[in-house]
Amino acid sequence: MWFLLKSNVVISYFWQKPHVMKKTLLSIALLLSVASFGQTVNNFYPFNPDLSPYTLATSSPELDQSAMGENVIWNFNNLAGYGNSVTTVEEATSEQQATFPGSTLTVSTTSETEIVSEFYLANDISGSVSVIGASSNGLTLNYITNNFNLGNFPKSYGNTAISDEVAGTFDGNGVNGTFSGIGTVSVDGYGVINTNIGISGQPQTLTVTRLKIEQNLNLYFSGVPVGTLTQVMYSYYSISPQDEPIFRTLKATVNIPAFGINETQQSIEVYADPSMGIDYTASLTKVAIAPNPVNDVLHIGGSNDITAITVVDTAGRMVLQSTGNDVSVSHLSSGIYYVSATAGNAVKTLKMVKQ
Repeated sequence: MWFLLKSNVVISYFWQKPHVMKKTLLSIALLLSVASFGQTVNNFYPFNPDLSPYTLATSSPELDQSAMGENVIWNFNNLAGYGNSVTTVEEATSEQQATFPGSTLTVSTTSETEIVSEFYLANDISGSVSVIGASSNGLTLNYITNNFNLGNFPKSYGNTAISDEVAGTFDGNGVNGTFSGIGTVSVDGYGVINTNIGISGQPQTLTVTRLKIEQNLNLYFSGVPVGTLTQVMYSYYSISPQDEPIFRTLKATVNIPAFGINETQQSIEVYADPSMGIDYTASLTKVAIAPNPVNDVLHIGGSNDITAITVVDTAGRMVLQSTGNDVSVSHLSSGIYYVSATAGNAVKTLKMVKQ
């Protein structure tokens, strides 16, 4: 009886004030559409020739991205930025199509000085996306034998994960050969991401949906198995910008014992607001490391306005932060490092060889 009475009162209220009912239903519809949209990835990468800027970052401790499922909270609050990158999505050139047959789009990410990664995609009008080629950290994969099918977009949480057999050729680290294995694509979670570096350079909390792409490949040299390559890429998409990841990570491990190669490299990128006014080259065009290779002291020449120096190893770990043009690096192990020099809003990243 109470329920019926309450229902009649509510019905009477909305009947007398239809505009209230209209607003309420509109709010509910909007909420449902946002909730639905928040669990969907519209595009892997849409065509966008404009620059999409990111902040390169490291994390200590290493990011824990193991959580997946519904209403997850990802806390990434120990990030330290050390440079910048920009991503563009353009039509594949005739030269790229000749090397990676069937490619229609090129997703290119570059730092201030060099290409960080490139994806060569086949994207048809049905929404189906395939990876034709990929290049990162000096390693190039050409899926010329069997392309990596990512499936159709939009993709929503709850859709069945796609596993696809892949095969082709690889070239990198002074070794080339063929590969075969399995690639897996899934929308494996949605929820909230918290980062201490955000779109406006400040801490942020955003509703996101996560796309996971994983590859487990066997490498062959002259038809003989020589090692393995594993890659895991996480891309977190928010409602705005809705078609590009606002946070992404890539971790790759190459193990080729016969050639003495066992390396793990990773990258972390946080979407940056294009209106932040980051200067990628001006005032730092003449900045260079001299001499390079470096022995005990890293010297940055070409500018007297350097306010910060950040050194990162090839695994993406920040190993040194300092100020000024001369920094002691005697404690660093021999190898390759990336040095980001900051002057005002300008940031330039250089490759350093430590002897």
